[in-house]
Amino acid sequence: MRASIIIPSWNARERLYLNLVALNNQDYQGDDVEIIVVDNGSKDRTMDMLKDFKSRFPLRTLRLEENRGIARGRNQGILEARGDILIFHDSDMIASRDFVRKHIQAHEKGSDLVVCGLFWKRIFSFFYKRFSHEQMARFERLTGNKLEPGNPPQDRMPLITEADVLDGSYEKFSFDLDLPFIVDLKQVLKRYGRSLEGYNLPWRFFITNNLSVPRDRVMGVGMLDEGIVRYGYEDYDLGIRLFKDGCRFVMAEDIMSCHQEHPANFTWVDVVENVTYICEKYNHIYYLDMQMVCLQEALKTDSERINLVAGDIHKLLADKGNHQILRVFLELLNIIRKSHYKPYKGPSPDVIINIADNIPLIIRQTRQWVEAGKAVHFVGMLRDLLKITLNIELGPKIGLYI
Repeated sequence: MRASIIIPSWNARERLYLNLVALNNQDYQGDDVEIIVVDNGSKDRTMDMLKDFKSRFPLRTLRLEENRGIARGRNQGILEARGDILIFHDSDMIASRDFVRKHIQAHEKGSDLVVCGLFWKRIFSFFYKRFSHEQMARFERLTGNKLEPGNPPQDRMPLITEADVLDGSYEKFSFDLDLPFIVDLKQVLKRYGRSLEGYNLPWRFFITNNLSVPRDRVMGVGMLDEGIVRYGYEDYDLGIRLFKDGCRFVMAEDIMSCHQEHPANFTWVDVVENVTYICEKYNHIYYLDMQMVCLQEALKTDSERINLVAGDIHKLLADKGNHQILRVFLELLNIIRKSHYKPYKGPSPDVIINIADNIPLIIRQTRQWVEAGKAVHFVGMLRDLLKITLNIELGPKIGLYI
């Protein structure tokens, strides 16, 4: 089997149906592709729809009675998969006609590739009364339909048809999601190109609604972490492990799949809990890149600076003599995380003493780096962290003023 399309689904029956319609409409001519849908504890008769659906590709379904997170749902699909390539695709997506063919063709360029398709296209395929205020406003703006207060359209009212999916005309109703992290990733693409060559954080493009990766690489790093139960970050978690395992990441903007808007499945509590889980899991100097990306908002910095600092850290890790300073850097990040996301009375005396004991080493070593023009981005971030967390000003002592 060449490829397995893994689709976890939770209470998304009508959107999943359009997803499968689009997969039936693929231009890929091979008979070596399968679809695995994992019903992750749905209460909307998803399995009834799947039993009646006539799929062009072999369709296998799994039913999990309890939703214990999307990571567990995907893992169940991975374990059942027979394809050499795993194509991760969410239940809410509508794939373009060349979606399967292009994912498969991309892997002909190497057995270590992670192929990230375009994931920021959105469409209103159904109307939901539980849309957020922002979604309602966007719906009105894009459709030109002013919603009457107290009298919205019928819940789950179709806004596009099956015919729109089959002839591709649905695409004219699509729009780009404009969240800050999407805007930022578009800037990364402009700077580094599709190959992401020279970019130190390519796993930020590992968004599991539209990507593909060799199955043996996923199995080799232990699949998705089922300890991530709340919404989000399970994709970053797998992505960074694949990156550290030597996989190459490419951004394939020509592989398009469109996300169908629906009421949010997450809350701010999900973000806090998962950031905490990820940072505690990767509480090691070899994962300072993950720590910084997760804490970007708390650090009040931009992603390109984090990318440059990550590049410096990668070089510093090669010499164990630098590890003590990197451990101080990690401890400072821990202080910022705890103070930002949870009630926090400040670092313990032991932590403060440990950092203070290392100040002479930090001054001596970082001054040498600055004079040699080495690791200046890392040194600048370290200087700022010391100032933010402990009000220690090292700039004049090390000759760094940027």
